[in-house]
This record gives sequence, structure tokens and C-alpha cells, in this order.
Amino acid sequence: MPDQQPDGSWLHSLVATIIRLFGLHLTVRSAAQRIEDALDWLLAKIEFEAEGPCVRPAVEVERGDCSGLPFVPSRPAMFLTGATLFLCSIFGRSNDPFVVKLYRRLCSAGITNKGQWFDIPTTHNIFRALVVHPRFAADPAVGLAVERLFELQTDAGDWGNHLPFYQTLNALAHLQAPRAEEQIERAFARLIQIQSSDGTWGRREPEWNTFLAVHALKNKGLL
Repeated sequence: MPDQQPDGSWLHSLVATIIRLFGLHLTVRSAAQRIEDALDWLLAKIEFEAEGPCVRPAVEVERGDCSGLPFVPSRPAMFLTGATLFLCSIFGRSNDPFVVKLYRRLCSAGITNKGQWFDIPTTHNIFRALVVHPRFAADPAVGLAVERLFELQTDAGDWGNHLPFYQTLNALAHLQAPRAEEQIERAFARLIQIQSSDGTWGRREPEWNTFLAVHALKNKGLL
């Protein structure tokens, strides 16, 4: 893994390390030692205080940093927490004690706040982490978040300007809940309408958007 630092990071950067690990997860699902080292490095940056996760040192997440990731720019600590938990679940660290502790804290906050974490971008990132965890995907907090999304979905099948269409569809396609299925049905109808003549989706990042759409279709048994 070229350019990986001895501490497990890439370029000593939170965002660069998340990007590299996400790229690896598309082809590697078993965590080699260097992947474990990178996950450990990310987890060590998360501290939990009374008001929730924080990261030291603080990191700013620019919109361009999220290109090709299933996350959106949000509060730095929550971006890091959502992305790190997602990666830990994907790479087989879902039962790590600290990972479970973070998930439990987030689920508790999600229930208290009726399916929302701070704001819509943060909620998206935490929801994305929750739906890939084998146990917490069925937590009541996820059900409440799905209800929030149901309220945001428009008659056109998207979620307006609040959330990226393909990322939200892909996240919901991990679930079997009735409210999720209703949204997916409307979103799939929209997919048919907006597919380009060459088979792709989206004017920006068509390869990435098409991957998200195809992966959602596959998860629902349509491919």
C-alpha cells in the first residue's frame, strides 16, 4: 500500500485515509494488518464527550473531499465517526468494543432526537454507518431515521436538495423495513426516468453514481 505511513494513515490525513480505505473496500473485504493499522489510527482520533463525538485535532471537510465517497460534508467529528464506523463494519470490526460503544451512543442519541443527529448531512453520514452494521441496522434509531427520510422524499422520488439521490437510495437499499421499501420503489421509478442513453446515471461522477444505483438494484434482487 504505497504512501501509507508507519502510523497506519495516508499522508497523516483523516480524509485521505478514509478515501484510501473506502477504495480498498471495493476489492478487499478481509482486513490485512495495514488495513487494521489504518482503522486503529482513525479510531484513535475519535473522543467521546458528553455532547457527542469529537476529533482532535479538528479537521475541515470540504465538499470536494467527499468525491467518490458515500458520505457528505458535515460536522468534522461526525463525518469522521460515520466514515470510520462504516469502514470498521465493512472490514469485519463490527464487534470491536469501542466500535460497539460508539454505535450504542449514536443510537441512543438518534432515539432521543427522533431519527436525527444534529443536522441533515450529519444524519446521512451516521445513517450510512448504521445500515451496514449487522446488528445496529435493525436498531430503533434506524427506523426513526427512515421515517425522517420518508418525510423528506418528494413525489419525484428524490429527497430534494436535502440529500444526494444516489447515495440515499444506496443506503436505504441495505434495509428491508417497509418504510424503506416504499421510498426505494419511488426512487427506482425515478431511476428509469433519468437514466442516460449510454446506461449511466448522473451528469457529475457518472461512474460513481452508476455504481451506487447498480449496487442498490443488486441489493434488492433486481440484477
